[in-house]
Amino acid sequence: MSKTIKLFMWGHQPHFRLAVELRAKRVFELLGAEIEPKVFLVGLRLPDLAPGHPVCIEPEDGEWPLAIFDSLGDQVERAIPNHPQQEMFYTHEPTMREKPERIRRLTITEEIKRRLDPEDQKLGRKSFCSIAYPVGDYYVVSVLQLPLRLFRQYPPVEVTWQSEVYETSLAHACIHQLLDEACRGLALPDPGRVMSDEGMRSAGEIVRRAASSFMRSSFIAGKYATSDLFEDVNRLSQLRYEGKTGTGRLVLAAADDPNVEYVVRLASPVPLSETRWARKLLQMATAETALIVEYGSISGLGRVSDVSAPPFCVEFLDHHQWDFQCGEQVLLRSWFGEARLPQEPIGKERFIDNMRRVFQGIGEPAIARFRIVLDLLAQLRHGSSLVIATDAAEETQRLVGQGTAIVPTPLTKELIERATAIDGTILADPEGVCHAIGVILDGQASDESTPSRGARYNSAVRYVSAGSVPRMAFVISEDRTLDIVPLLRPRVDRGRVAAAVSEIERATLDNYHGARSFLCEHRFYLSAEQCLLVNEALDRIESEPREVGQIVLVTRRFEPHPAMNDGYLKDDPT
Repeated sequence: MSKTIKLFMWGHQPHFRLAVELRAKRVFELLGAEIEPKVFLVGLRLPDLAPGHPVCIEPEDGEWPLAIFDSLGDQVERAIPNHPQQEMFYTHEPTMREKPERIRRLTITEEIKRRLDPEDQKLGRKSFCSIAYPVGDYYVVSVLQLPLRLFRQYPPVEVTWQSEVYETSLAHACIHQLLDEACRGLALPDPGRVMSDEGMRSAGEIVRRAASSFMRSSFIAGKYATSDLFEDVNRLSQLRYEGKTGTGRLVLAAADDPNVEYVVRLASPVPLSETRWARKLLQMATAETALIVEYGSISGLGRVSDVSAPPFCVEFLDHHQWDFQCGEQVLLRSWFGEARLPQEPIGKERFIDNMRRVFQGIGEPAIARFRIVLDLLAQLRHGSSLVIATDAAEETQRLVGQGTAIVPTPLTKELIERATAIDGTILADPEGVCHAIGVILDGQASDESTPSRGARYNSAVRYVSAGSVPRMAFVISEDRTLDIVPLLRPRVDRGRVAAAVSEIERATLDNYHGARSFLCEHRFYLSAEQCLLVNEALDRIESEPREVGQIVLVTRRFEPHPAMNDGYLKDDPT
């Protein structure tokens, strides 16, 4: 049997789709979002061509039924005459000449999005579509699908430009950049033929461009950014003043905003791009008295009095580290020039699950107490660590020469602030009672240790691994990275893993991609028997006859993970 593309648009459509999806995954990894983006293609046949498939999708054996797009072409033809851009008139002749084609491409994209919206609501996801672009005999749209929880975790903010209110966020800016890249990729000759993604920007460059685009939004009512605020603030955060790291705030506000109370108003605005001058002024700023900045220029120092509409501001945290915020909501975090989404140390549900699995029988009050402790540690501006040990009382006596024993005292904010001012680790029991401070941890070398991490992290890993009773460590490194040791992998549904194994056992080279993708992402959770069944299925599938020149991705074979046990699986309550 030969493998052919039944819903054929062009020969390298699977490779192009995969390249865009991998780029999307890498972008959201860099942002710090724990999601699995999915990409698929929809093609609408060009009008007035010989009969063929009216609509094609890629992958054709995926989860997107072709029936969603029944009569798509007819709907597009009906919508084109009524498109809002039909009312536009351009004095530039080439633009006017291109108007019908542009309206057709926009209408195709809008109609595909409209068809997907009801399906998205059922499945808890959101689809974003690139502008349609002609490839071969089809107008092709790249569809990026993301879980709705991404937008609940990182909600957008509303801004106003020319009386129009719109939502924006760093995630949205990255989505738009990804879709632009997909459209640019479709414009290349034979898109997808070059597996190295030639012509597409790297994930890091996409994120940087998205951050710059996001921070050009209309955060000051009636004002449009003409400077690259993201790069200006990055340069400012790098400079020291007489050896001191810049802290304080920068508030976005119009120079003549009546809500601004100036402490010092400059006679002439200072360009934010004049980095050394701007850094000198930043030295005068505090959390209460901020630099007042109208995008590219500093107008003075002061505060904004309108508490009903919190301003957008930059909080300088440390050398080359800053947050972009609206009130208390962090919208973008920049660390050493790299933009990312604000991260909770760990999601609430995963934190609770991790505590319960490590410390069997731990109570809700204790979990809530350690959640607060973790947040307190994350707010510190220096490295620190705390170890929770079931045998904390005994360990305090054993390590008496390597730390300071104290009268057992419940962990409080003040205790943590004082105890982390000295070297060493705080040692507490699972009830949240501190037994020792300044402890120098010991323990044998562990497979989890790594030379790429500092001594504080590796000491915690060795100590936790060496214990014969449950232990856990919270570690804040000097670069403010937070680690929880151990952070157990999330539990997955036992039935879903079994169903994917059964699916690939029945699959062929035509339709095995969905099961293969799920299993590759969940390798850790397969038993030895399941690994054997999957490997046998892959041997059979990959040995099927194929066409000359056909590219088939060879899957790395599965092996049971030594750390896997039944505790990583859960039963679906339904």
